[in-house]
Amino acid sequence: MEIKTFTVADLKTALVSEDFWRTKTLPITKHRALSYSRNPRADENDPVLLVAYQNNRVIGYLGILPDKIFVHNASYKMGWLTSWWTDSAWATSGVGAILLFKALNAYDQHIGVSGGSGEARKALHASQKFMALKPLQGLDIRLRLNVTKDILRRFPLMKIFRLWFKIFDVIMDEVMNLRSIFWQRRNNPCQRLTFEHITAIDEETDRFIQQHHRQDLTRKKKSDLSWIMNNPWILSAPLKDSAGKRYYFSSRANRFLYLGVKVFEHHTEMIGFFLLKVRDDRMSIVYSYFESHHAASITAAAFHHALAMDVDILNLYDERLVASFSKLRYPCWSAKKNKRGFSLSKAFADIPLTDYRLHGGDGDLAFY
Repeated sequence: MEIKTFTVADLKTALVSEDFWRTKTLPITKHRALSYSRNPRADENDPVLLVAYQNNRVIGYLGILPDKIFVHNASYKMGWLTSWWTDSAWATSGVGAILLFKALNAYDQHIGVSGGSGEARKALHASQKFMALKPLQGLDIRLRLNVTKDILRRFPLMKIFRLWFKIFDVIMDEVMNLRSIFWQRRNNPCQRLTFEHITAIDEETDRFIQQHHRQDLTRKKKSDLSWIMNNPWILSAPLKDSAGKRYYFSSRANRFLYLGVKVFEHHTEMIGFFLLKVRDDRMSIVYSYFESHHAASITAAAFHHALAMDVDILNLYDERLVASFSKLRYPCWSAKKNKRGFSLSKAFADIPLTDYRLHGGDGDLAFY
């Protein structure tokens, strides 16, 4: 078995190499490799991909996303683990553990993990190298029922009743539309708000973010958020292409986009900014910046966009937005609590990680 380490510079070379993309199993897609190579927080020599080969066949891989975290006036270079995969035929060979320890060594033990599967979390716990951070407490808010999709996914044989399910969905959507209209007539917190939509962070937004990110663990700025918005790991496409079929993580969706929303009060005063992500029927607020007393207005703005973009589910992760949701009593079918977990390696144990703020897009979560 051979483990190869690819740096940012190596990936740039791989992007124009035909041999790298001919393997039966791909350790990365081209658009993700391009995104890695453009990361403003990465240096040319930063390791970003570890690949295990056996007889020139890919049997495992692990991506690393270079980043920085900020505590008080100090910054720390680190990497977030992402796309950790091992061939099932080699599951008991220790390949996954070898990749993990090589990643830790590549970043002088300064590694973070966001989200992750149950199996990955068990492996991290078994390594005894990581400590859990306080998870984000979010909400999954269902705005559309979409019974057709849910039932047919669970019971494919009921597709003969597809037409009736669709009719039911249409009726329920109209019920929700009426409830929303009546709610807006009674409340309408968006009445005094205006919006500006952006696809890259402008100077005004950058200044606003920097005024509101001092408590953020990752303190994103203009170059970071613009990079996320313009270098997605998921492409909007109707079908998987040949590369996507050889890659074991998400690479496409029927609909995938980012949109920056600047929120103004009385047309002139900017009171908030949020970066939303839409993937198929789900919209998530992955980064949000505002003063706490404007939380109700920003929450209302998020709902306004979720309805306009006709999504089924709105995900909120900012605790101030979650708290405002219950106060606004916005009409929805359900609101379920969810969590987003984060861990850092124990190399950070002596750093005073208190009073920091995480966002729903930190780590690699903004990209999925």
